[in-house]
Amino acid sequence: MTRVLIIGGNAAGMSAASQVKRQQPDWEVTVLEKSSFISYGACGIPYYVQGLVHNLEDLITITPEEAVKKRKLNLKLHHEVTAIDPHKNQVIVKTPGGQQTEPFDYLVISTGARPLQGGLEYTISKRVSTANSLDDAINLRRFIDSEKPHSCAVIGGGYIAVEMLEALRERGLETQMIHRREDLARTFEKEISTLAKEEMAAKGIILNLNRPVSKVAEEDNQAIVYTDGDEFRFDLAIVAIGVEPNSSLAAESGIETGVKRAIKVNSHMQTNFPHIYAAGDCVETRNLVNGEKTYVALALKANKEGFVAGANIAGSDEIFPGVLGTAITKIFDLGLARTGLTLAEAEKVGFTAVKYTIKARSKAHYYPTGGTLTAVLIADKKTGRLLGAQLAGPADSVKRIDVYATALTAKMTLDQLFQLDLSYAPPFSPVYDPVVLSGRVGRKKVGGN
Repeated sequence: MTRVLIIGGNAAGMSAASQVKRQQPDWEVTVLEKSSFISYGACGIPYYVQGLVHNLEDLITITPEEAVKKRKLNLKLHHEVTAIDPHKNQVIVKTPGGQQTEPFDYLVISTGARPLQGGLEYTISKRVSTANSLDDAINLRRFIDSEKPHSCAVIGGGYIAVEMLEALRERGLETQMIHRREDLARTFEKEISTLAKEEMAAKGIILNLNRPVSKVAEEDNQAIVYTDGDEFRFDLAIVAIGVEPNSSLAAESGIETGVKRAIKVNSHMQTNFPHIYAAGDCVETRNLVNGEKTYVALALKANKEGFVAGANIAGSDEIFPGVLGTAITKIFDLGLARTGLTLAEAEKVGFTAVKYTIKARSKAHYYPTGGTLTAVLIADKKTGRLLGAQLAGPADSVKRIDVYATALTAKMTLDQLFQLDLSYAPPFSPVYDPVVLSGRVGRKKVGGN
């Protein structure tokens, strides 16, 4: 019998396991998961902490019982793989009953990402937390519900940091953002970052910027944040400075790693050992705009990669082409979205890049509930090709980022963007949708009409 082992039971791992079992029902598919949970939506953690998601179970897509009974998977919780032997086709596993060896014919490594240390010293405690796992979510909500903290800090300027700032402020805490840069994460252009900071300040978040943090510690029933010569005291501190690939297990076994020590894979999700695959937040991928290897941790990418790995193990011929880094979030009433390259990234790889900004109504000017949508576009001045786009505006308006992502995938020019036949009705957009308008304005920036 063919044995397939999956290390990690979240998005990529469960996608791979389910796909193998669907195509090869007679194969033995075993999922080894070191925690109590599988297949959960980590992106929903801020909303659970905030209370918008009432039950933790709502974040779980597939329960362990469903994995076993419906999907016919051999699921082993609290089983942590401590070593991989690619030559003997086996892994060493730490289990509740002791150490054991598991053989395999095919292996999928889907160990995900872990919180970035980034030179920041911190130890998880009751008052110092990350926001990456369901255990984090449980502990944070329980602490806020029971201890009724008054003040909190979020360290970082990325997606999770932004979402946690809103969640904690909406819970009524005096909330402070502490970030080492003047602007948010580098994935956001300055124009978008400025609008986000203005929205935060308007909603009462204290912005403490240009403050590199060296240490966060719980002392005397307080969370103390140490910066350049100063210390700040809070009832609670969340460290959200980003993630890095959880790839040590693979690297130690001789599996090659690349960008940011993420596992190297080909388009079929194979490592340098053809019978060992890897997928999800532990692997590198390719940027579809510039063709360069990159590392991003995104949910859709992880699920797709798991699907591709599982399908190919089962005998299909699927490929994963890469990503644009498309992402969307919101801070209170302001939606934020981005896709493709930033200006700095475009210039770094040799494009003669130009950046421009337009502001447009998200709906017809006379229709209620609309607002201003700001679009920042990056294009190649020589060819007019769209290279990247970022949006800020009413939360329901920034889903237009998907149109830009489609245009990037098709390598469209600004002229082609202008020629798109998009839908129009007053409750949804002006006659000139902001996407079409951005193409029209952009043609002038790259020498068009």
